[in-house]
Amino acid sequence: MVLPLVRKRKRPRENGWMKITEPAQAHLDGLLKHGELLEIGLVGGGCGGATVVLSKVDLMSSDALSIGGTANVIFADQTSQTYLTGGKLTLDETAFNTGFVVEPPQHISSCGCGASIKIG
Repeated sequence: MVLPLVRKRKRPRENGWMKITEPAQAHLDGLLKHGELLEIGLVGGGCGGATVVLSKVDLMSSDALSIGGTANVIFADQTSQTYLTGGKLTLDETAFNTGFVVEPPQHISSCGCGASIKIG
């Protein structure tokens, strides 16, 4: 008996996704209180054209979009989702400083400072 070939369809992503590393998620879990969110957005400026901005918010705005696979990190708006989907949120720990780093997806160029990305 020969079974017909069944191709699985990839489900379309309704919301963007971003890899949140385990150290970054653990640090977030310690920083954010119940109901608080980390919002990842873009604002005009910076040497690349758009600067990545991280903000702690209490409520998800009407423009915000959830990030698949995480309950407490969101994109600020559609533009942020468009340019940052497929990127990564990591935690940079040094002796005197600990902070989050947003690494854009491979198809998006970032500038040397690491805080902005090239748009367009």
